[in-house]
Amino acid sequence: MKMRVLITVAVLCVGMVGVQGAALAESGDWQVKSDTQGSYGKYSGSIKRKSLVNVGVIISADYLEKGGFSLGGNYTKLTFNAGSTLNQQSIYGSLRYNIYLDAFPGPLTLRVDGHGINNNDATGNTDNVKVIAPQISFLNYSKTFYIDLGYARSSYKNNLKVDQWTPTLGVGFNEGADWLQVRGYFIKPSNKLRAQNVSRTAAVDVKWTHWLAPDAWLGLEQVQLAGLFGERIYAVDGDAAAVYNLADVQKGSLSFALQWKLSQSLHLMLVGGNERYLDKTINDSYNNRYAYIDFSTQW
Repeated sequence: MKMRVLITVAVLCVGMVGVQGAALAESGDWQVKSDTQGSYGKYSGSIKRKSLVNVGVIISADYLEKGGFSLGGNYTKLTFNAGSTLNQQSIYGSLRYNIYLDAFPGPLTLRVDGHGINNNDATGNTDNVKVIAPQISFLNYSKTFYIDLGYARSSYKNNLKVDQWTPTLGVGFNEGADWLQVRGYFIKPSNKLRAQNVSRTAAVDVKWTHWLAPDAWLGLEQVQLAGLFGERIYAVDGDAAAVYNLADVQKGSLSFALQWKLSQSLHLMLVGGNERYLDKTINDSYNNRYAYIDFSTQW
């Protein structure tokens, strides 16, 4: 599948979810957003892997300032150098609720995510995956300080459970034009024989976002630079609503993103990046160089 096919699929999906979102938006109390995503990755230096294609849609709805929900679906196709493919389908759901207390200058948000993954993995090791991920977070009213604590419990077939803790700190500065977020990933698989002989991994994810003036180049509204340092395996990414269930050790990543405001309600994000992996069982070190596109529509 070529990247232009992904873009076509994205445009079609935006139209389909728009009909669903409009029904909720009629009340005026709901804010509805859809994200339609596609990516293509090419593996470099890998003994086993050749390419990765991914498409997905997430619909989010929030009621006033009280809370909301998200629902999504995703399809992934992993192609191997030997010619075989792994076809994977995943579903995603999230609930969130805001609590307002006089003692806090901002809401506490209670959130719980769920993931379900099925694929045609002949070994069954990455098939029938279930994830539950609760989180508590705080963002002050001026949106200059954010903190959260997240936990994820992933259940795999063939005797593997994975526990993950993700403390996060975010700060805004430069009169709201910049945002820096730092998140730790502390992951413990229950069976190191199913986890590249790794009993624990630790990594830190750093993201810097800069918002531009409204009259910036061709509607460009933000740029983002992100990097992952350390090691992680079987990670659950709450921001991306993604589960890394294909079990090589991630050794780091770097990405650069641009986002444009195409209209009052339509935004386009383009991302380019590189991820480094290691298959410790065969000492195979390789990279995934990828391009990602996201259309977001809000009502």
